[in-house]
Amino acid sequence: MTLKKHAPWLTLFAALSLLLSACGGGSPAQPAGEEPAAPAAEAPAEEPAAEGPTPTPVLEFAQEPSEGQKVLVWMVRTGLQENRWERDVVLPAYQQVAPDVFVKVLNIVQDDIAVKREAMIAAKEPLHVWSPNWGGDGFASDRFRGLLADLTPLMERDNYDTSDFIPEVFNIYNIEGKQYGIPFLSTGSYVYYNMKLFDEAGIPYPTSDWSDKSWTWEAFVELGKQLTKNYDDPNTAVYGIATGDLWPKFDAVPMIWGKFPWSEEAMNTGFSGPLTLTDETTIKAYQEFHDLAYVHRVAPDDAASQALGQLGGAFQSGRVAMSMAGGWGHWTYKDLIDDPNGFCWGVAPIPWGTPDATVRATIFTDPWAITAGMDQENTDLAWDFVKFLTAPESARAYMEATGAPPVRQSLLEEYYKQYEKCVPAEKTKQSFTGAFEYGHESSNHLLVKYDELSQVWDNLMSPFWSDPEAKAADLLPVLEADVNDALQRIREEAGQ
Repeated sequence: MTLKKHAPWLTLFAALSLLLSACGGGSPAQPAGEEPAAPAAEAPAEEPAAEGPTPTPVLEFAQEPSEGQKVLVWMVRTGLQENRWERDVVLPAYQQVAPDVFVKVLNIVQDDIAVKREAMIAAKEPLHVWSPNWGGDGFASDRFRGLLADLTPLMERDNYDTSDFIPEVFNIYNIEGKQYGIPFLSTGSYVYYNMKLFDEAGIPYPTSDWSDKSWTWEAFVELGKQLTKNYDDPNTAVYGIATGDLWPKFDAVPMIWGKFPWSEEAMNTGFSGPLTLTDETTIKAYQEFHDLAYVHRVAPDDAASQALGQLGGAFQSGRVAMSMAGGWGHWTYKDLIDDPNGFCWGVAPIPWGTPDATVRATIFTDPWAITAGMDQENTDLAWDFVKFLTAPESARAYMEATGAPPVRQSLLEEYYKQYEKCVPAEKTKQSFTGAFEYGHESSNHLLVKYDELSQVWDNLMSPFWSDPEAKAADLLPVLEADVNDALQRIREEAGQ
């Protein structure tokens, strides 16, 4: 094994530079999409329907090592841009740095990752490096069940330098002084706006400043009304606002009005006490979102949303002026900028539902983790690969090849410049970083058995969003009771 504490980073730099030149970096990545309800652009490839769109091809990876090579198993999710980075950038570069190691890539559809990973760990099959937020219940569940190795002793042994990482991001996966993952991607939630539609309407672009108190929910809705056209004609309608990619709505919606339902203790321990969802503010928040389509008539209803999805996505269709979405929009929409049939777009903050809503954006951070319980040789094998993946030049390679935002401070200015064709880098910086000042890491990463919880609220909330007559005051008492029952059941099963 050649990649140790004093790894040959000059070799790594040269290898990555050559490979990026050959591959043509800068193509957009799949969304950060650890979320079960991921946007359409992140959907896994399926067998094509008789008259449906052609599915995204799934890249194949070599599975057999050369004689004498050690085997490291790396589990990833299917996604064309990320898979190209893994196959065409990471693997050749790592082969140059560690020629005695064969990286066996398990490329799994995200919805199937949890089942595959569980089966492998139960059967004691080799699995070295993976991201706990890709499939399954997420980081909190995997840590609680003891599946994640504590990286702290390895970091201390090798004097692993964390000074370049964004501190708040790096510390997300430090629990009780133990580091369980090394972040490689982090983004917030935003309002993406179509500059072409704003220009055609002669309307100034919204602010990029998260502290701008004039950017209220009322101002947001009024702007949506000005930009909406032909609402009743699904073939020609332009919608002022779309909210389908704001996720997870269960807590993202009330956050805008200053009501994050989870306590800090719950976010730290992974277990929550009973929630209150029937207060006046939370009821108002849910109703306001519902009424965008059925009262204000600025957002597509369920049928129109599905139709826009068939056009490649609501925002990508060019018929949505403002789209509330997770930060995967930064790279999912990036190719629209240079597409002859695309358009320039900018980024605004999540609006203020109330002046007290200081935390109103969901943050999504993905780490690389190592399977707990391996012997020292395999643990070192995995740790060396994680160090490689998170090194400065590897981080730059990932950013350039996929378009995803870096977690290293030294790369952020480069990242903002990727959007200068449409928006000055300083404004991209202001809108992007503001989400971290006014945001909170996603609950699906920090709550134990999140998948079980999300099934409870999705079953109740889905009919609410699609029913024109639905009332939040009727939904939330039932939602509160069912979620609290699930929370109690989860605590009891875990012995909490």
